[in-house]
Amino acid sequence: MKEVNKLDFGSGYNPHSDYKTCDIYGYVDYYFDPISYKVNTDDKFDYIRCRNVIHHIKNINKLSKEFNRLLNDDGILEIIEPRKEYYSENYYLDYLWYRFVIPRYEVWFCNYYRDCTDYFKEFVLKDYKTEDEKEIFYYSKKKG
Repeated sequence: MKEVNKLDFGSGYNPHSDYKTCDIYGYVDYYFDPISYKVNTDDKFDYIRCRNVIHHIKNINKLSKEFNRLLNDDGILEIIEPRKEYYSENYYLDYLWYRFVIPRYEVWFCNYYRDCTDYFKEFVLKDYKTEDEKEIFYYSKKKG
């Protein structure tokens, strides 16, 4: 059985077990450069998990292109974000966390909800579900 190569993008202080880690700081396997929107690897992944990150990304289209580069042709991209009705609460909690609890001034915040279905044009939405205050998008790469 083939081993699945999985990436936890934006894993920060709470990486998912059995995943390679990627973030802008910390003890991670790969680093993401928020200026160039590049991850410092040419590895390909079967599964990319991106939890609570998109609302910290200024240019989602550039990140989408990088995910397209990193994901195998038959891979899955999972994006977990706050649902629209919980977005403002999440924004203020994130602000408190990254400015006062664990000061990380390089972390950017979008002050309005952005629907992931408006982005990730290199991908096809395969599934969508909600769990509590989160929405979960499952994408695959477009064929051809």
